[in-house]
Amino acid sequence: MNKKILALAVGSALGLAPLVAPQAKVTVYGHAQIEIAEFDTGSASDGIAVDDNARGRIGIKASEKLGNGMTAIAKFEWRVDTDVGGNAAGGRESYVGLKGSFGTVELGNLRGPYKYYGGTTYDAFVASTLEARGGSGGMSAGELGNSSYGTHSFIANSIGYKSNNFSGLTFWVVYSPEEFAGTGTNGAAKGSDGDYSIGAKYKNGPMEVGFAAVENDTGAAANGGSATKIFGKYKWGNHTFLGQYENLDRDINNNGGTEIDMWFFGYRLKAGNNTFVVQVGNAEVDAVGGVETDYYTVGMIHSLSKKTRIFGGFRNTDAGTNGETDVVSVGLRMLF
Repeated sequence: MNKKILALAVGSALGLAPLVAPQAKVTVYGHAQIEIAEFDTGSASDGIAVDDNARGRIGIKASEKLGNGMTAIAKFEWRVDTDVGGNAAGGRESYVGLKGSFGTVELGNLRGPYKYYGGTTYDAFVASTLEARGGSGGMSAGELGNSSYGTHSFIANSIGYKSNNFSGLTFWVVYSPEEFAGTGTNGAAKGSDGDYSIGAKYKNGPMEVGFAAVENDTGAAANGGSATKIFGKYKWGNHTFLGQYENLDRDINNNGGTEIDMWFFGYRLKAGNNTFVVQVGNAEVDAVGGVETDYYTVGMIHSLSKKTRIFGGFRNTDAGTNGETDVVSVGLRMLF
């Protein structure tokens, strides 16, 4: 009852009254996080940071059963910063769509399979200072130019299709047919017509494998490129093993590219309310003077409930001549 009242209040405040009509099921949800981390890079700027690290968000999901097995769906999600309050630059996923025996069709600012097949779902510390992406050396983020289409951002003005499960096999396609000159999260350009992300995943019991690809053509004035990856996961009792390989072909102002190979491996041990995590990665730039970056993180997640956790650990990123970073971190996250 309280969630229905909250949904009505938030929907009215945002001018979304049609989404909170009595015939639609509406859910208000969010994530709140604060992390305290100490950085050691060997520079004068080292010290302690208190940050949200892009985890904070609030959203509204709505659905309405239309009959004949079909459901209308809609979602709006905004990034919020728990550490300073308010809305950070740019929005997150938003769409309207239909779901039925044919699968799911979505239209809007969409997440893509390259980000969520393997990717961020394999990183136990995603959206924290311990994560593998964001230049840490384990997963791609902004290497494909301003749009950050790797495991970082969203694809604007897009049409997406997610298949139903066919005996363990699913596939997912997102395509942007329209040129968009605006900016999105953190001021990043949102790409141009022809951008896409595709992926397929097969899951059978404790095992899953798959592939994904993304194309980002930002035009002659900016960096674009493409990326492909393969990924896999296996669960054995309380043990989970995860890995992926990425190949990125970055186009520099349409004047030729730089190739980047990235590896990531993860291990998790579940013991009661605790999950112990080890993650390692490597990124190698195939170019004259290219930098090779090594990454590893060791840490633990303690679940206080299904919605609230404490996490902490140590991260090392060694970028050779570009420097080494050590991070010790502890954080608190609540989902609602």
